[in-house]
Amino acid sequence: MAEVFTLKPFGLKALLLLTLALGMPMASSLDSPSDAVTYSSEDASSFAEFFAMEPPATSGGVERYSTPGREPSSVTFGGRSTSYSAYQSTRGGTNALWIMGTSSWTQRVVAPLGSYLSLLASSSGGGRAEFYEIRPDGRLLSSSYTLYPGHNRLVFHADVVGRHVLLFVADGQPSNVVIVDVASGGWPPSPGPAPGPGPSPGYARVIFSSTWLKGYSVFVDGSYVGGDGQGGDPLDGTFSLNVPGDRYQVLQISGGGRTYSERGTFLSGYTYKLSI
Repeated sequence: MAEVFTLKPFGLKALLLLTLALGMPMASSLDSPSDAVTYSSEDASSFAEFFAMEPPATSGGVERYSTPGREPSSVTFGGRSTSYSAYQSTRGGTNALWIMGTSSWTQRVVAPLGSYLSLLASSSGGGRAEFYEIRPDGRLLSSSYTLYPGHNRLVFHADVVGRHVLLFVADGQPSNVVIVDVASGGWPPSPGPAPGPGPSPGYARVIFSSTWLKGYSVFVDGSYVGGDGQGGDPLDGTFSLNVPGDRYQVLQISGGGRTYSERGTFLSGYTYKLSI
């Protein structure tokens, strides 16, 4: 059985120092869990290549990983996909962290509770590295590992519902951040179509749902598109819309004096259910 890397509490003071040192935005990772967008197991369906419900076999906490012959077809970061060769030509010697799939690498996924993901930590010099995880409750955990020069594979266990923010620091240089949004519900998802019609060709379907917030407005990239109980929509806490697929977008709902945001690339042909 694989040894899953584990981390220890690091303290709020250290979190603040790390945030300042790395220039990371704090608001999203330290928001109250009740403010966060939650995901269901259906939301994880489009990321199925990036997780497994059984831990992958490894030789230990850190496994040396050779890419020749196992290069991904594409990598996705910053909401955009590019070929692995194009990424390699611009990467340089920086530390990098990825979530590995069967044919691609990415830096953000939705995964079901209890699943396992393979992380790829790349460091040209190797050596001692500190790994950090900001948990859904805002705690910062830390652990030290010795990396091989080049690529290293570790296993991450999606053990708590909510957003997990991961990165590492080696030779004084931070890697990029990767995000694992752990969904509630079992896997595979319960059968049955999502409510409402499916997305039009070239579009993704997004369904907002809330049991407590009603009459909210919805914005896509800052433009108003409608809302719950508006323009003939029933006042029931649910609002659905089609958005252009395969494009990075910012979706926001505003109501009750508060605004909630979800950023990402919504894939054509898929339905996303976002619970508030």
